[in-house]
Amino acid sequence: MASGVNIFCFTACYFAAWMLELAGLTARYGWHRLVMLAFAGAGSAAQLWYLIDRARQTPAAPLATTFDWCLLAAWILAIVYLGLVFYSPGTSIGLFLLPLILLLIGAAQFASQVPLAARQASQFWGVVHGVTLLLGTVTVCLGFLSGSMYLIQSHRLRKAIPPLVSFRLPSLEWLDWVNSRALRWSALTMGAGLLSGVILTHMQHQTDPDYRLWTDPVVLSLAAMLVWLITAEIFRLVYPAARQGRKVAYLTLAAFVFLVFMLFSITVLDTVHGSKSHENEAALPRMGVSV
Repeated sequence: MASGVNIFCFTACYFAAWMLELAGLTARYGWHRLVMLAFAGAGSAAQLWYLIDRARQTPAAPLATTFDWCLLAAWILAIVYLGLVFYSPGTSIGLFLLPLILLLIGAAQFASQVPLAARQASQFWGVVHGVTLLLGTVTVCLGFLSGSMYLIQSHRLRKAIPPLVSFRLPSLEWLDWVNSRALRWSALTMGAGLLSGVILTHMQHQTDPDYRLWTDPVVLSLAAMLVWLITAEIFRLVYPAARQGRKVAYLTLAAFVFLVFMLFSITVLDTVHGSKSHENEAALPRMGVSV
């Protein structure tokens, strides 16, 4: 590869992390977890660089082979592994996740590296983009609703307001569980939506010299929302007092505010990743309309 990163680099890192997971079954030392995270983090960073370099080599249809999809799935699992290690440091999650990552990388060696046609690739990434954004929107909305109910229920309990027969809310424990899961899945699905959207937008506008990806209000609003979700999730994982209760509820409410801004940018500020005239011109031949 032109980047100097090859498959052996990140495979060796993941394998070393797995060996450390296995060694941790007998004894764990103070430096054990730090070195394990260093290997896994270096592997995920090297793999991301490798995938970016692969995408640059095929600008017409980036990451549109089964080879790339296997590696992309392995990289996503690696990110999940790093997050779970921070979230549940005492568990042996890597014993199960790391072998699956290595299996996906191994399967990629037997997968086809022939890219799909640009139209087929565009359709594939369009489906991924739409589904992930839909799931992200649903999870953010669920987080907003559960966060709102949590704050209402918490206020009623603190003020000793007697319950009403016709107005009952779920328990604080259940609402807190929904809040934390909604925040986590919102970050994952919106991240997948942004990544697939960037790939799709690049494919659709690679021949348009006037288009700039990071000036698109839709991309900017989604990127800002993703940064907030990742920051909020890291804050929740690192700061124990923010892992439950009112703080998580406030985080989910703030995520909903970002969602409103993103939907506003889509519906008012601009069309989806392009101008109306370009979309209409492209749609006319497909609809059989002649001008």
